[in-house]
Amino acid sequence: MPVASLLGCGSRRRWSPTVAAVRAEVSRQLAVRHLEGVGEDALLVVTELLSNAVRHGEPPWRAGIRFVGGRDGRCLVRLEVEDAGPAIDVERVRAHWRHPSFTLDGGGRGLYLVDALARSWGDKPSRGGHTVWAELDIPPYAPRQASERC
Repeated sequence: MPVASLLGCGSRRRWSPTVAAVRAEVSRQLAVRHLEGVGEDALLVVTELLSNAVRHGEPPWRAGIRFVGGRDGRCLVRLEVEDAGPAIDVERVRAHWRHPSFTLDGGGRGLYLVDALARSWGDKPSRGGHTVWAELDIPPYAPRQASERC
């Protein structure tokens, strides 16, 4: 499914509209900053967010990556996927996981994985839809220049 994508640090730009291209750009953005150590988790998270947007949302879809400072001063990778569909109720999703009938069999594991891998995640209204975001810690062993770019 095509995904119109907006990726970058600071300024945003449009580029190739495929899930594979989004994954490639996330990898590239991390590699440029010598942050390959967070790459596998970031790729899984952005893939799950995109999958949910395509499956449950409405076009157009947009994806983004940012490098932001956390409240504790650490640098975070923020992955965002926007679609034109209705927002999700994050607390309802989490309540579903706590329900005794919840299992990992079948579908519905995407945001569960995001929750396990991300420092935090949520949903916010955006122009004509909503954006699901997830923030991942940049490992403490990351090169100093990478964390200075937040």
